[in-house]
Amino acid sequence: MPSFTRYSHHARRALTHTALVVSRLRHPLADTGHLLAGVMLTRGSLGCQVMEELALTAEAIEQVLKTLTPSMAAPPQDIPNADELNIALALAADESSWFGHHYIGTGHLLLGVTRMNVGNARALLRHLDVPPEQLRRHVRRVLNDGFTEPDLHLAKRNARLSELSRRVINAAEQMAVTLDHPNVGQGHLLLVLLLEERSSISALLRAAGLDERRLRRELEDGDTALFASLEDILNRALDQAQTLGSHYTGTEHLLLTLAATEAGGALLRRYGLDPDGLRRLITNQEAAPPSTDETPLAGF
Repeated sequence: MPSFTRYSHHARRALTHTALVVSRLRHPLADTGHLLAGVMLTRGSLGCQVMEELALTAEAIEQVLKTLTPSMAAPPQDIPNADELNIALALAADESSWFGHHYIGTGHLLLGVTRMNVGNARALLRHLDVPPEQLRRHVRRVLNDGFTEPDLHLAKRNARLSELSRRVINAAEQMAVTLDHPNVGQGHLLLVLLLEERSSISALLRAAGLDERRLRRELEDGDTALFASLEDILNRALDQAQTLGSHYTGTEHLLLTLAATEAGGALLRRYGLDPDGLRRLITNQEAAPPSTDETPLAGF
């Protein structure tokens, strides 16, 4: 089974949509055609844009999938991957490496699918009068033109995250995937910092009066004001940590960086917090002995 650690946010969304399509159609397993449907449903992704330019639609893809695989009485609780899909995912990683990319995005997923002669994606594309080679050429042209997908992998590596900060960022990414949001934003980070009770920052945010109910509601509603990129926070957080004499980025440094930026400050004020007051509290907290959970994660 391929590792998904290098997958972009959109690629992870695509895999989530793939599983939902399989479940909705009550198919026994996920095949390459279901992955095409998953990419098509991942709005804002490079793969979706390419498929739209070829006049493909999610509705048409799902209609063809219904004819290719008989439905079960009920969907399986755990959806297995067809061997062909696992091969396509491995080929997607190979395609990413060929382009010299540090991430695996939806474009690479399409290249992995169209590089092989097995799996139900080829039959699906033939039904829709789109030769796999045409889709492949189109994706390669877009990638060769320099188009990429947003990804936090490199920023996370450069930020030298503590183990707890790593968990927080991963949880923010998963939250954005679960809500099918177009990117991992600062709103996701703020809510996860509040919920991560192993960090002293959680208690600090609660004591400061963060409006959790409103934040949850507006995230669930998909308020785009909460989607300001997390990459900028990660890129600046290590500088904040080093200014305070730390060689790693803890959860307190993530919040401190959020409070120090214009977009982050506006976000905090929106939910009843005073950015300057938080910065003073964090700075004072830094003078105390560090907690044992805020230790560097090897390799980051």
